[in-house]
Amino acid sequence: MNLPEVAFKNIRFGFVNESILDGFSFQAPAGRHTVLKGESGSGKSTMLQLILGFYQPKEGHVLIDGQPRQPRVVRKQSAWLPQDLDLDDDSVRNVMLHPFDFAANQSQKPSEAQLEKYLQRLGLGVDNLDKAFRDLSTGQRQRVGLAVCSLLDKSLLLLDEPTSALDAASKRQVAELQLDSKRTIISTSHDPFWVERADRLIELD
Repeated sequence: MNLPEVAFKNIRFGFVNESILDGFSFQAPAGRHTVLKGESGSGKSTMLQLILGFYQPKEGHVLIDGQPRQPRVVRKQSAWLPQDLDLDDDSVRNVMLHPFDFAANQSQKPSEAQLEKYLQRLGLGVDNLDKAFRDLSTGQRQRVGLAVCSLLDKSLLLLDEPTSALDAASKRQVAELQLDSKRTIISTSHDPFWVERADRLIELD
């Protein structure tokens, strides 16, 4: 698995009458955990979406391994967990399996035993598989999303506030599952538990 390096070079980005990033640069080394820390509105979540190509910078470049990122390519090599994972009323099982319907992920489609294994590693009972996803608590939905990210086994992991709704025990389980893996991880967080586990910390104004 090729672990990508991600970099921003002099990125300018904003919405109408709102500048979010103004000539911003940073580098996320391959195979390491980089945390973006900042207050609400500082552009943390926006940066993840710029990496994925959901937004385009007004100026500057998003680079993958030194080359301008190609959205289709980077999405194939990425697993992304948004902060608010609000999906439909389908069962947890079907929500977990849905990403594997795409051609790029079909070879990774997990078995029932694998679904159960990753739920249990994150402190969730296997009985949750038959529940409606929307009936889970915010923290439970967050952990289901993190389990899916692990099952996808991508080289680039983008996590938006991955511990925001978790208790101390769940945070430790997430850290053991995600941070011990060999991936390039870029996450946003202001949680001291998570920030302390960064290999590189980028503080946003």
